Amino acid sequence: MDERYYKLIEDYSKKTIGSEDLTDLLLWVGSNQQNQQIFRETLQAFETADYYLNKPVNQQKSWSAIQQHIEKGTVDQFPVARKINFTKYFTMAAAIVVIALLPLLYFNNFHPKKADPVVYNEIYNPRGQKRLVTMPDGSNIYLNGDSKIRYALNFNTGKRIVYLEGEAFFDVQHRTKQPFIVHTGEVSTTVLGTSFNINAYPSLKAITITVQTGKVGVVFKNKDKVHPVQFLLPNEQLTINKNNGKLIKTQVNAIDFDGWREYKIFFYDKPLAEIAEVIAREYDLDIEIKTEALKEVKLTAKFDKCSAKQIMDVIAKLSDSKYKIYENKVIIY
Repeated sequence: MDERYYKLIEDYSKKTIGSEDLTDLLLWVGSNQQNQQIFRETLQAFETADYYLNKPVNQQKSWSAIQQHIEKGTVDQFPVARKINFTKYFTMAAAIVVIALLPLLYFNNFHPKKADPVVYNEIYNPRGQKRLVTMPDGSNIYLNGDSKIRYALNFNTGKRIVYLEGEAFFDVQHRTKQPFIVHTGEVSTTVLGTSFNINAYPSLKAITITVQTGKVGVVFKNKDKVHPVQFLLPNEQLTINKNNGKLIKTQVNAIDFDGWREYKIFFYDKPLAEIAEVIAREYDLDIEIKTEALKEVKLTAKFDKCSAKQIMDVIAKLSDSKYKIYENKVIIY
């Protein structure tokens, strides 16, 4: 997939696309069904990111209109079709003409209205606990310790939007006309029917999205630059550096990254400072590392329903350190 067409779809969604680029985009969309699918999914991801308009265009209705005109074959009703001159490709021309008309419809019919105040429900899960939240649409959200979600009380109508701070595993009910969007700072994850994990604690340098089933589209904005949409499939993980905007996409075993729901902990090449933060959340502890050098020691380990002491014994051995526990405080030295 040429990155240029991602940019054209972005310009199209923001209504800043030029006439020549629009023609190029329409030719590309109409050339095959795969491109039409990419257009649908990419446009939906951009719109639900909600970074360019207060009220994004309704992509589902847009595509329904395209399909309707394709099925009716109403190409002759649109004079602009003669300019494109696709008499040999009747179906493709119909799709192109309808898409070409959509920006005009959007510009002419878009009249922002004063929105009613949105009332939100906020759920916080404290350190050392796990919590299952069943949403109004039947989707399940598993909250890790020291994590919270926020969503509108009218969540079950229109787009299903959740704001996350911390870590959560999402098992989403698929609804074609109601996308499920998770906002974590400058990252917007649009669900296309899936289960996935997001680790987005404010203290961490990166946000990590890991897909277990289905497919998601991720849009990331860094310093006013919007990165191309990243699509993730099962056992794919996207790590987004919040400071420099660097994206890393890797193949993983997704189950390892949501094992926390069953009190399983997995670290792969992580610094001790980050590991200590995870252990502190899991067991509601206050952990202090005495030396800077120890904080940077990287470890790989997996724990299955272990006590805090069992974990600290292994950590001390792997990092060649010692520790002391005083009630709920741990000192590593």
